[in-house]
Amino acid sequence: MKRVLIADDDESIRWVLQKTVAGMGFAADLAEDGERALSLLSKHPYAAAFVDIRMPGMEGIEVLERVQARRSPTRFFIMTAVHRPDAAARATRAGAAEFITKPFDIGHVEKLLRDVAQEAASRERPFRSEDAEEWKSARIVGRSRAILEVFKNVGKVADSEATVLLFGDRGVGKELVARCIHDLGSPDGHFVAVNTSAIPKDLQEAELFGFEKGAFTGAETAREGKLEAAMGGTLFLDEVGDTPLELQAKLLRILQEREFSRLGSNRPQKFRGRVIAATNRDLRRLVAEGRFREDLFDRLNVFPIRIPALSERREDIPLLADFFLQKYCAILSRPARSFSREALEELSSHPWKGNVRELENFVQRLAVLSTGKLLRREEVARELAKAEGAPDLATAPLEQVIEERVREFVRKLGKAIEGEDNLHEMFVHQMEKPLIRVVLEATGGNQIKAAAILGINRNTLRKKLSALSLAPSKKKGAKSGKAR
Repeated sequence: MKRVLIADDDESIRWVLQKTVAGMGFAADLAEDGERALSLLSKHPYAAAFVDIRMPGMEGIEVLERVQARRSPTRFFIMTAVHRPDAAARATRAGAAEFITKPFDIGHVEKLLRDVAQEAASRERPFRSEDAEEWKSARIVGRSRAILEVFKNVGKVADSEATVLLFGDRGVGKELVARCIHDLGSPDGHFVAVNTSAIPKDLQEAELFGFEKGAFTGAETAREGKLEAAMGGTLFLDEVGDTPLELQAKLLRILQEREFSRLGSNRPQKFRGRVIAATNRDLRRLVAEGRFREDLFDRLNVFPIRIPALSERREDIPLLADFFLQKYCAILSRPARSFSREALEELSSHPWKGNVRELENFVQRLAVLSTGKLLRREEVARELAKAEGAPDLATAPLEQVIEERVREFVRKLGKAIEGEDNLHEMFVHQMEKPLIRVVLEATGGNQIKAAAILGINRNTLRKKLSALSLAPSKKKGAKSGKAR
């Protein structure tokens, strides 16, 4: 049986919580002060701990800080009779899953315990990135057919010296693919990335080719450029479509003659290394518009590899999300966390217009903000809504909640109804059950209010609940009591 620790100097609080956790199927150990709580935590693997801030001797947050230093798997809930923002911040930094203000709602405690039970049942996650290397060295994560095609092309070109052109939308991972080619083909050399559009125009040649002492005003010493740094390795020309025309001619000479000279020098040097270029622009169109040299395009386009957008490899999203979560939990020294299956479904249905980069940034934010060890759909959906500037449905008016959720459902339904003969009939059939469920959830299971919003009488609603196999929901707070 899973065990829960209850640490509070108030005997009545200990009694109420003990009865509550017992009713949820947990065994409870009691502590009346911080020292006793710390002793019990060192001896037993608790699923959860309810710890009061103010106790004789050692305070609750100090208990938590000491235990978290040992990376305890326990989920901590800090309790207090006084809501202090500084204490809440300190408790959160120490790893508290939630900050509970007394008097608390027993129904809320039961919900927390249900989450703990579900968390324990989800220890073996359905999705893992175990086929990837350790996050410090891994480059590409995925198993979809689209990304496997990229893997095949990387394997074909890695051992050759052919110039590679990577193209695809922003954020798809072009530099990661370039590094993968480099690691497989010339791991002993340097990987040197150059984005000429990010370098001031008057410094571009000096950065790329290097310069001799006195080559220009301010050149007090000689310095090697990116080309020399990439000798024996890989020169990665990022966003090559943005390269100014005057510099394109010099890049062409490097690719044609495989030689260059430092600024201020007449001594040519042979370039020994691989060139990989990347762009999210249509180079053929730029050539037609006279903004990119055709001969340079031909030299770059020896071995083209298209990197698919994330929308073309949605089956990889759970793997990527899991990979990034483990990566940033490690980097940020946070306890290991995982996504629920429903949370991964939510992530997989998101458009991710910024592709893998956007997904990675979002998961990094979740790693910082989340406190529980299992990230749920509600938390993911809430943060996605914030990222898009959508309203917070937790505090929005009822009408707005219903409107937003119906809009979301209709968006997901869009593709499903394409090509249907009787769209109206299918729309009603597909919408009725989720719409009634949403309204009941938003009204806390109040059938009278739900019926009024839906424009039907209560008896009709009851019949629909039965016909659609929707169990009547209980009102919020129906089982709740107050503990002081």
